[in-house]
Amino acid sequence: MFKKIKNIFTISSIKSRTQLAFFSIILLLFFSGAISLLELERVSHDTEAILRASKESTDLAGEMISALNEQNDAMISMAVISGSIKDITPHLSKCEESIVRLTAASEEAHKRMINTDHRNVTDSLLIFTERVNQLAQAYINGDVHRAISSDTLTRNTTHMWYVESYKPEYLNVSTQITKYMTGSETTLGPDVNRLSHTARRAVTPVFISLVVMIVVVLMLYYFLHHYLIKPILRINADLGDFLKYRTPVDSNIACRDDIATLRDRIIALIQKLRQ
Repeated sequence: MFKKIKNIFTISSIKSRTQLAFFSIILLLFFSGAISLLELERVSHDTEAILRASKESTDLAGEMISALNEQNDAMISMAVISGSIKDITPHLSKCEESIVRLTAASEEAHKRMINTDHRNVTDSLLIFTERVNQLAQAYINGDVHRAISSDTLTRNTTHMWYVESYKPEYLNVSTQITKYMTGSETTLGPDVNRLSHTARRAVTPVFISLVVMIVVVLMLYYFLHHYLIKPILRINADLGDFLKYRTPVDSNIACRDDIATLRDRIIALIQKLRQ
């Protein structure tokens, strides 16, 4: 039973064995190339995702800084330069627009960082953003001017209010935005590590295939030399000796398959010629 199964998978032709060997090498290279291309496609996709996430975080931080600075410029123009509630009208729309932009950008930043280790940064960012927006809105609504007018015991002015109340909150928001930028870049660390592992996986199949291919080629060379080239050289040398000296061809030449058949037929032919 075992011999029957063995005979099914036994290839007795040198041509078939050679074709099978080269086909195996081609098949190995094809699969390793396909796997490498797949992994490289993943690397490309992950790289694009990381770059896109980094750009979006940078753009979002830039939007927050732009809105905050726009609001601060409007507050300086209204509270420090103008001072009077009648002179703030040209800056109202600019300040109100900056409040909306800053709120939307900070909420989006919080949404992006909510499932990361840096969530506390955006939590603080939301709190300070709400405080600075409330102060700006209070100034727009005239609450600051009414509070200053009703305060007869101090020398409060809108300038002092800006320096003592608004500016510290403005600086707090600016600091939190900087922390957000740092934290958003840090959150990309795991993605970068994953990208590195993916790149190594893309190279590994090619390296393994090269090693296996070298081994297969060396084995193929050994078998071709041992079972094909060497026997043919021996048979050729014996035929030369027969033609010159009429010496018999060595029937013990180590060979297999088609070469063994060729050896036996040459010996049979020589025997017939001698008859």
